[in-house]
Amino acid sequence: RMARMARLLRAMPELLMLVKGIVKATRSVVTALFLLASITYVFGIAFRQLLGQLAIDAHGRPYFGTVLVAMHTFILNGVLMADPGPLVKALKKESLLYVFVLYLFIMLATLTVMNMLIGVLCEVVSSVAAAENEQLTASYVQSRLRTLLQGHQGNITKEDFMQLLGSPEFCRLMEEVGADVINLVDNSDFIFAGSPCGDVIEERSISFRELVDVVLSLRGCNTATVKDIISVRKTLGETFQRLREEANTSQARGPGPSRRPSMSSSRHGGGGCVERNGHLCTCSGAAEQLV
Repeated sequence: RMARMARLLRAMPELLMLVKGIVKATRSVVTALFLLASITYVFGIAFRQLLGQLAIDAHGRPYFGTVLVAMHTFILNGVLMADPGPLVKALKKESLLYVFVLYLFIMLATLTVMNMLIGVLCEVVSSVAAAENEQLTASYVQSRLRTLLQGHQGNITKEDFMQLLGSPEFCRLMEEVGADVINLVDNSDFIFAGSPCGDVIEERSISFRELVDVVLSLRGCNTATVKDIISVRKTLGETFQRLREEANTSQARGPGPSRRPSMSSSRHGGGGCVERNGHLCTCSGAAEQLV
């Protein structure tokens, strides 16, 4: 029977998500119930001291005879809202102030704590469902890619990746998971970029797990995270550092030897320049023309 339940959970992933969500939200549920019990205990003590044996039900039994009876009355008629009408009438006979105090308890316990508990459960179940869907998507992509790469041994090179992008089955798979094939083609150089070797950046090969991570990370539904910002910052820093090293290397080498042709003095106005001891000297005629 337990094996049947396990198969049922595998066949119905939504049921498994609910069970995991309930287990994960156990601490929040216990905290909310403890807060509800504390509020009920405080109001039970107050009504036991104020009313005692005064407010009675249709059978002649007091609603607040003891603290436990008062807490039971508040839970049954204030939290679960089973039948608060007779209780309100009994409190109204004593004083209208007690009715407003009962409404205050309902606002604190039912409208605040219980709705907060529902919100916590919804949030936890949503997060668990998102994580489970991500895991199911990753498993599905792995199984389909293994089928497409059947017979391939070793890591995946850029040529293998480009051949895979040309497969119609791979394009349909990318459409199913929400990945853009054109974006994969545009980022293929970045995906297979290795460490720089001099002025050339060598290409690298990736493993099957890295290929699955690349496909899942380039989906259009993904949102940017701090990890993505740090990765971009690291890539830009490495690029700038490489450019700075290349600039420093070029500056350290200095400019190449250049030959300065000797210029004979121009006969137009006596101007011109002559080369003396490797330096260009301006003739007096050129200086006169400049003046």
